[in-house]
Amino acid sequence: MIHGFIALALSTLLAQAPADARQNRTPQTDHTVPAARGTRLAIENKAGEIVIHAWEKDAVRVQARHSSRAKINVRTDANVINVDAVTDRGPTGSIDYDISAPAWMPIKVEGQYDYISVEGVQGEISVETVRGDIVLKNVGSAIAKSIEGAIEVDGARGKLTLSSVNEEIKVTGATGEVVADTTNGEVTLTRMEASAVEVATVNGDVVFEGRLADRGHYSFTNHDGDIELLVPENSNATFNVRAYSGEFSTALPVKGPDASQVRRGRRVSYTLGNGSAEVELESFGGDIKLRRPGAARTRRDQ
Repeated sequence: MIHGFIALALSTLLAQAPADARQNRTPQTDHTVPAARGTRLAIENKAGEIVIHAWEKDAVRVQARHSSRAKINVRTDANVINVDAVTDRGPTGSIDYDISAPAWMPIKVEGQYDYISVEGVQGEISVETVRGDIVLKNVGSAIAKSIEGAIEVDGARGKLTLSSVNEEIKVTGATGEVVADTTNGEVTLTRMEASAVEVATVNGDVVFEGRLADRGHYSFTNHDGDIELLVPENSNATFNVRAYSGEFSTALPVKGPDASQVRRGRRVSYTLGNGSAEVELESFGGDIKLRRPGAARTRRDQ
């Protein structure tokens, strides 16, 4: 218990430290440009932090903290506001951006070693980094890709396309379509209201908790890990289950063959309510579990 509390406290301090340091440092660049409707924002940064938040003005404000060698370019070309950095001598070093943009503005961010955070933007978002975490809060549609970094989304009303190679993906409170895949990491979806979900992972558990929309489409594929769905028992869904090396179990009042009599590798269907939503569940090396919301997580998590 003590070790768990210490670990939680340390992780909280580490998460707050970059933001506190960023606020305490005076920006070397502070530049604001007008943004007409239809303008897009494009940001390139090799290393550092990129924090973007929405405001009510039709303008983009770029605050940047960087070395004296770096020069920040903020320029408007056609319908794009471009933000990047150049230097006359040596590398630019890491650059921390704090950017305010209109909520309607489409945004594209590309980086290599970047922590990227976007909050409140309803325009289309595209974020890609090689090594670094991505955090999206209260956004519309978004594409987020990271090779060595976790992806976290809290509140989204459009389509989400999320991809990570070696870290986890977490989505909370999404109402649009969700497509998520990772190679080595868990995928955890909670408080979901999405009508279409597609999840695939190679090494890591998959957890879905939320409502299954009538006539919705859901697909969960896992090669080496468990799949666990926590859905209300008054849901209307048809679960098409295929487990090759693991077991299938359910705590929901589904109609279908007894799980103990199902042969491994065989596709079997179970119906809950009128079976309106289509749910595909396939695991090659893990268990498949149907639970009620609030039920205990898998034994490994406990």
